Amino acid sequence: IEMVRLSVEELNFPKYDDNDVIDAWKWIMSFITENDWNKRKANIEKKINLEFKETPPFSEPLTEGTLVVIKDDVIGWYLYLTYTLIFEPHRYEHFQGARVIPIFKQLGSNLDKLKEINGIEKKIKSLLKKRTSEADAILFEILTALLWSRNGYEVTFLEEKNVGKTPDILAVKHGKSWFIECKRQSKTADYTYRETYKRQKMISYINKSLMTKNLLLDIVFHVELESLPDTFLKDVLQQKINYPIVGKIVSNEKVDIWLDFVKIDQIKSHLEKYFVKSNSPMLSRLIGGKHIDNVAFTCGVHADFFRVGDCDVNNLYINDIDKAFGVYCSCDAPEAYWAKARDIKSQVYKAMQQFDKEGTAVIHVGMETFDGPNVEKTRFEKIKETIEEIDPTKTNLRWIFCNFFQAYSPPDQDWVFDETVSIMSPYINKKSPIDKKMMIVPEDSDNAGFDSHWDRPLP
Repeated sequence: IEMVRLSVEELNFPKYDDNDVIDAWKWIMSFITENDWNKRKANIEKKINLEFKETPPFSEPLTEGTLVVIKDDVIGWYLYLTYTLIFEPHRYEHFQGARVIPIFKQLGSNLDKLKEINGIEKKIKSLLKKRTSEADAILFEILTALLWSRNGYEVTFLEEKNVGKTPDILAVKHGKSWFIECKRQSKTADYTYRETYKRQKMISYINKSLMTKNLLLDIVFHVELESLPDTFLKDVLQQKINYPIVGKIVSNEKVDIWLDFVKIDQIKSHLEKYFVKSNSPMLSRLIGGKHIDNVAFTCGVHADFFRVGDCDVNNLYINDIDKAFGVYCSCDAPEAYWAKARDIKSQVYKAMQQFDKEGTAVIHVGMETFDGPNVEKTRFEKIKETIEEIDPTKTNLRWIFCNFFQAYSPPDQDWVFDETVSIMSPYINKKSPIDKKMMIVPEDSDNAGFDSHWDRPLP
């Protein structure tokens, strides 16, 4: 049976009107031809079609969105996410877009200053044509340069030398020069990817049973998941799933598990009034009943689907639902916290090698915080130890700025973004060279407080 297809007009999406995001997107797009963009867009959509399993009944984990990774053209993927939000919002991928759109927002709101940075056009062209897979690192360099420009400095991207080491940026004000090196950590630790794979493997042995009875589980592991057999959840839950009782159903030294039922009737009532996209924040909220940010959530649905618009890429919606399951997972094992809480030691020492003996040096480190408050507190302790190990008499490094980024995907907003800045120095300095320190979140934002964002309530 051919799937029902509705026109975009029938869903009545509001026109996207954030001119900062639109201006940044248009400016970056001005560096590539329309023909080049059309080819890249087609390649991305082909890859999504081939690799993204959006057919029912078992969805991929909603915390990872579509799970599409365009490794060879990351900047193309980011431009594509922004393009869909602006022009085809029915196909916008909320979970991954929440990481990207705030960057475009910041670039667009400071576009005049961005254009004044020496070497910015060459940097953008390199990102779009030569270093397409390095979008996170290069966008972080651009945000760093923009930050110093916003602080009143004349900023220049430095050319890489064929011989020797060169920092990324030179910032000059009142005759004082600062050499700046940027280090961007990868999005997620390898340990987290391995833990995700293990979790999904364990859930795969019970997902059909969970679906049959519309079960919702909240699982807290007390040991590392990799230490458990793939059939662990099946072994401890098989009888309890057959005769489900609401409440805590398992409690031992390895795991605590709570059981509830997915509120199918409530979801049906919602679907009678509203369209809900598959693999969306709203669907996860309807199934899970609470936030999924900063926690692993896997779900599946048996439902009636329809498509919106002409294509078959990321435009699947739910019309009615019959069955659903959801599984929240977390792990409070200290060993897991330690493994996920990556230090910045390697970034700092690599950056220090870029500086010569002359000049005054600054390092900016950027990282995303997807593993929750306990991991971030552990990470911060590691970072403090790293800074304390630096001998100030043997380096011209004066300041280290760590910008921690967090994207959220609430069901009622395109994105929410949070940022925390930690400032460290091996010297005792009277005053930081920059007053404004937030790279993405505006300084006057409600989210720009001094407390760490992982200690604040979820949006």
